[in-house]
This record gives sequence, C-alpha cells and structure tokens, in this order.
Amino acid sequence: MINKKKTPSNIASDYSLSEFVYSCGYNLRLKYASFKQDTLNWITDNCSELLTVDRPKILSLGCGSGVFDTALIKIIQHQKTQWFFTGLDFSVTDLELFRENLSAFDEQTRSGVTLQYKKFEPSTNMGERYDLITMIHFLHSFDDVLPIIQNALRHLTSDGRLLIIQQNKQGISEIKDEFLDLLPNQKFHCSDHIKQQLHTANVTFTAHRIDTSFDISIMQEMSLDTLLLMSFCLVNDLSKLNTNQQERVRQAFLSRAEEIDGVDVICESMEAIVCHV
Repeated sequence: MINKKKTPSNIASDYSLSEFVYSCGYNLRLKYASFKQDTLNWITDNCSELLTVDRPKILSLGCGSGVFDTALIKIIQHQKTQWFFTGLDFSVTDLELFRENLSAFDEQTRSGVTLQYKKFEPSTNMGERYDLITMIHFLHSFDDVLPIIQNALRHLTSDGRLLIIQQNKQGISEIKDEFLDLLPNQKFHCSDHIKQQLHTANVTFTAHRIDTSFDISIMQEMSLDTLLLMSFCLVNDLSKLNTNQQERVRQAFLSRAEEIDGVDVICESMEAIVCHV
C-alpha cells in the first residue's frame, strides 16, 4: 500500500473542530467572557436603529443553542409587540438545546420562533426577506466572507439591517497569529478584515467598538476544559498537538493576561458592524 502524503487541506481537516469540541468550547467562552452581556447591552441601547418596523422579522445565522438568541428575544419583546424569529444552524445537538431553552418562555413567545437545520451559503435562498439578520461570531468558519455577506444583504427588506458581531485584532487574534506555523486552520476573520471586504464591495455600514474582557483563570492549569476553550478560541482542535505544543499555547494565553482583582483577564474588544442595503 502506498501512503499518500497529506495535503495542507487534509492536515487542516484533521484539526477541524468536532461538534462536541465546538459546542463545549463555545459554552465555556460564553461562561468566562463578558462579550455576551456587553453585546446585549449594546443591542438594547441601539434596538430602535436595528429594528425600524413594528412587526420585524429576524433571522439569526448560526444561532447555535440559543444561549445568545434567547436573551436577544427578551430584548425584542420589550421593544416590539409582535415579531417573528428564525434561527439557522447545522448542529442538531445545538438546535435541540435551543428548543429546550425555549421551554422557559410562554406559548405565545415560542410560537414566534422557528428553528431550521440548515447551512447558510452564498447560494442559499430563504424564500423571504428579513428586517434584521444577525451574524454573531458566524463568519470565522468561511474562507471567503464576502459572498456570505452579500447573500445576507439580498435577504434584507428595504429598511433592513445586517448586524455582524466579530472580534477585532486585539486579544485572541494576536495569540492566534503566534501559532501560524503550528495550527493549520487559519480561517478566523477579525472585524478589520470584514470591514475591508465591505469597503471593497461598496457596502454601506457603520462600526461600533464594544469593549469586553475574558477571564482566563481556568488556564492556570491544563485540564480538559482548558483544552476545549483554547481549541474553540483558536479554531483548531488542540488535542492533535503534543503536550509541549499545548503548553506553549497555554502560556501564550497567560502571557497576554493582566491580573485584575485577583483574576487573570485578557482585555479584548468586539465590533458591531451594521450594514444597510
């Protein structure tokens, strides 16, 4: 038997995040980072700009388990008397968790929510238009983000908004840049790259900085949760690395942290990019 040499794409696929690693890592990221609440605070303050009609239709791309979107629904409830929400994801596990999270809402609220097992691609046609489309940390998994954004814009109403929430160059992106030679999956796109793509395509948008923090005290010791959290942050399954390589990554996180009130914190920031048709 002839052993075929691995191509870069084959190597990258070996490091891809499984559904388990992605889901667990994402939940840990939400647990230890402030970006969820900070982002929701920003959305609350800017809801009237994002939702300009009385009966808005909202589409969440990559809704996951609904940890973020159920909180978003509560915000919309306080702002609008009637609304319709559609969540898309291609993780069966996460969609089932979303449905479980919805059980905490009353029947009227649940009736306004539709969940679809579907992947949003440049050619995807949802068959209707939306007043708000959200991409919350959604674009990191695509090689080319512009076709995805352009398709989302085609699904907006004339007064619709596309809300993209993404990290900027500060924090995790800087750590990832230290390991370009070690980690094959380099699909992560920071907000600066997304804005550059929007400029190139002459898309009208505004950008708003959201300062957040990330408690990495858990990384003082190597554990399964530490490995899952680092894997999610760097979009590579770090279990594929040897022990010394994993330790290098852990130390890189710790070196970026500052101690605040006895907690190891990485100061990072997100950007809310609001696109108009």
